[in-house]
Amino acid sequence: MERGARSQVTGSVEQFARYLRGLVGAAGDTPGWYAVFAERDPEGVRAWLDGSDVPPWDVVLALLQDAAAARGTHPQEAAAEPARRLHAAAVAAHDAVPGGEAALSTRLDALSRERRYAVLHERDVAAALRVAATPAEAERLGNELAWARDDRERAVARCAEFQARLDAVRSRPVVPEGWFRPQAAPASRVPAPRAPAAPRPPGADAPAVAPGRGDDDAARPGTADRSSARGRWQRPRGGARYGGARFAGAPEAEAAALPVVPPVVAAPEGGSDPGPRGARFAGAAGRDTPGTREAGQARGGVREAHVRREAARTAAARMAELRRTGRTGEAYVLMSEAVAGPPEDIPELAAALERSGLAADVATLLWELAAQPPHRLAAAATALDSAGRGDDRRTLLHQAAARPAAEVAATAWALLDAGHRDAALSLLTALVRARSPEAAAGIARERAGLVGPLLDAAGLVSVSKRRDVAAALRRAGLPDREI
Repeated sequence: MERGARSQVTGSVEQFARYLRGLVGAAGDTPGWYAVFAERDPEGVRAWLDGSDVPPWDVVLALLQDAAAARGTHPQEAAAEPARRLHAAAVAAHDAVPGGEAALSTRLDALSRERRYAVLHERDVAAALRVAATPAEAERLGNELAWARDDRERAVARCAEFQARLDAVRSRPVVPEGWFRPQAAPASRVPAPRAPAAPRPPGADAPAVAPGRGDDDAARPGTADRSSARGRWQRPRGGARYGGARFAGAPEAEAAALPVVPPVVAAPEGGSDPGPRGARFAGAAGRDTPGTREAGQARGGVREAHVRREAARTAAARMAELRRTGRTGEAYVLMSEAVAGPPEDIPELAAALERSGLAADVATLLWELAAQPPHRLAAAATALDSAGRGDDRRTLLHQAAARPAAEVAATAWALLDAGHRDAALSLLTALVRARSPEAAAGIARERAGLVGPLLDAAGLVSVSKRRDVAAALRRAGLPDREI
């Protein structure tokens, strides 16, 4: 790195570190989020304050809340803008150093594991709260659940932020190594040197990826393979057998040795049984009255539900046996097979897993579902809601909010198209909470019909958040009201 560029990097990060130290000083001794961060990750806090690392944006917002509380006021959205600009510049400079991409990738892997643990922990605490024996225990678990939910929301937001930072680094033009060497070729054949484009900081000041490369390109199936964790939203083309991120790139030749989920037997076309046969019923087979048609459909629905329950029970029992014998890899493959099946089967599988003592695997199931194509993800969310598993639907959609903008837009649109506006708003609300107003506005760039729902979702967060998203829409040249 040139000396001027290095000093610019140091200057941007140090400027933000000075701002952060001032923010901590303004909070004084008031107990708040700073005390929580310092207790949980003292080394990380020291790195933020001395300028050797840049904290996630949610930490900055929390410290702004601490400073406002120390003054006896409420945090104002306008006060966050200077912090947002300084943070964006520091992030861009910090990530631009050699090795920045590898460091971001490693950090994203760790954050993904933290998110998965947070989802599991929240589920466990919620389950314990439902069966609390005493009011005191219920109060304790209720407080623990609030912390678990905060941990999960922060983990989701940080995964989205670091994915955007990684995409920004990867979107920078790559300068061929020989461009800046003396060349023996004629001058007319030597390309003119190009200055590397400044990385686009994620968050408020710029989109996460470069124009011409959609926000979803880094995660679209069929793109060049990156590591299994970085390509978390990728699905291999060779079928669903190795559908999970854990098996990215696994050889198809091993497929024959793996367990298979029992297939769901389709009901006869039309949902009814074949007509009566024999001389006594000559000519009756072709008759079809509304009564017989409805009765046949009802029988077909009952039969299909029974087959679905049996398939789920068999799959859950098989997974339990595989886990008991230590064959966790095969259990994971079996789950990947189930995830690739009909989305309407998911609620039965989740219930069967819980009955088999595999409640923790439901979180893994939701994690894998969140990597499905948008239309399948939307169908699974709808099925969970229809089966009375609203908490699972909410967890699934919150995880899906970390996906690229184009995929979030497609999922929200599929939910709206199916008449599930509440689910679409839940997804968009999670998106608005986790991302900057500019990133949220990118959803409307993918589908203009999402402007209204996006603004409604922002309004559910706060009035100021709705105002910020509307302003971001205007700056992007998009309508700031439903059309």
